[in-house]
Amino acid sequence: MRALANHSRAAGNLTRRGPVSSAPVDDIRQTTITFSGILTREEFDEALAATGWLRRLRWLIVVAAAVMAALSLKPSADGNSINAGLLMLALVYGALGMFLPPMLAGRMFRADQATGEKQAVIDDAGFVLSRGSDELMRVPWRTMSRYYETERVYVVTGRLGWKRGLLMVPKRLLTRTGETELVGVLLEASLRRSTSVRTHGR
Repeated sequence: MRALANHSRAAGNLTRRGPVSSAPVDDIRQTTITFSGILTREEFDEALAATGWLRRLRWLIVVAAAVMAALSLKPSADGNSINAGLLMLALVYGALGMFLPPMLAGRMFRADQATGEKQAVIDDAGFVLSRGSDELMRVPWRTMSRYYETERVYVVTGRLGWKRGLLMVPKRLLTRTGETELVGVLLEASLRRSTSVRTHGR
């Protein structure tokens, strides 16, 4: 599971393979939840849709296209009523707004799948991602700020330096007890729960 990424890298991942376990103790702050696997495309798309990152990117590009289109209609110094070059650029940006976000999502998903199955350990301190015996990333909760719940996944977002952080946890990898413990850990870490989750589309 890749959990941290900038805008051009995948983050998070997991398909069930082998036993999934959680180890509760008396205090929820001492809970340790472990699982491994690879995200399905449906889970990946749903998690990205919940964060709204690609949706905001699309709107930024569309707004830029609209501004350029408006400027292209402003009379120029030589008397021409339309700036053909600027109008063409606006059309290009408009096309990018339609096609770039899904292309980026596909690239992120393929890059994530290429790294194979990973393991995750979540506890009161944060989460650790590894592949085999290699630790890939150790992220403390203080760098994360918000979590989302959709039909298929839990999604935790934040920042680590200039990078966007994203942890995706498919519900199918958790037992009922493990899911309850995960929510308890997220609440204990004082992460805000999103109140405007979209579970379908981007």
